[in-house]
Amino acid sequence: MTIEEIRNELQEKIKELEWRNNVRSLELIEWLNSLLKKMEVKEVKKPEPIKVEVKEVEEEKPAAPKKKIIFKKK
Repeated sequence: MTIEEIRNELQEKIKELEWRNNVRSLELIEWLNSLLKKMEVKEVKKPEPIKVEVKEVEEEKPAAPKKKIIFKKK
């Protein structure tokens, strides 16, 4: 059985139960309607690819030569 055949059978049963006027048939109709809603195929959204921008890193300049620290004598 395909999903379409099952859905058609459920809808036929709902139509049949609508002719009855008791509480039990109303409960069954609501239950069958909820099953039909669950059977609906929902479209799955594919996530969009993430775009990443890569920036070029500037080359570091060579460090300047350090100055020699000279302490003055008193």
